[in-house]
Amino acid sequence: MAGKRKTNPAGSSNELRGDVLRVLGVLKVATADQIQRIASPHLSYRHTDKPTESERKTARTAAHCGALSDLRKHGQAENGGRTKQAETLRNLTPRGLEAAAEEMRRPMTEMGGTARGAGSSGGSHAMAVNETIIAMLRPKPDLKLLTAEPAEAQAAARAVVDASQCAFSSVLR
Repeated sequence: MAGKRKTNPAGSSNELRGDVLRVLGVLKVATADQIQRIASPHLSYRHTDKPTESERKTARTAAHCGALSDLRKHGQAENGGRTKQAETLRNLTPRGLEAAAEEMRRPMTEMGGTARGAGSSGGSHAMAVNETIIAMLRPKPDLKLLTAEPAEAQAAARAVVDASQCAFSSVLR
């Protein structure tokens, strides 16, 4: 375990770093919140015991922020500016783009470029595109991962799953 901590001081797992690489490999620039909502939607319903939305957001994005920190240490990710809401924008370096290509099992020729400079103006267009993608994906939470969470968190996640199943069944009619 000591070797892992020296290599990844924020303690992120390979799986979490892989999540971040896959999301940024496609979106190119995103906030930790957007990465979390795509890669781990079940976390959106946790931490209901925190008194403010800001504290809930900080708690649910902590693991992905740690993965981003470790990727930064390895020269694969960087902070690329701030949104107008003062959230840090994250993007991959050329080295990170190579790692994302490997993670996604795609040739580098299909990966596109890095998003350097996207955050210099707050990334408003990129953030709008990301939110549209998240809305289209509508990632459903894995209810099995919420069994230890409070009843209100489980109910909120269940409502999202039920709503998406209703929407899907109405399309089939």
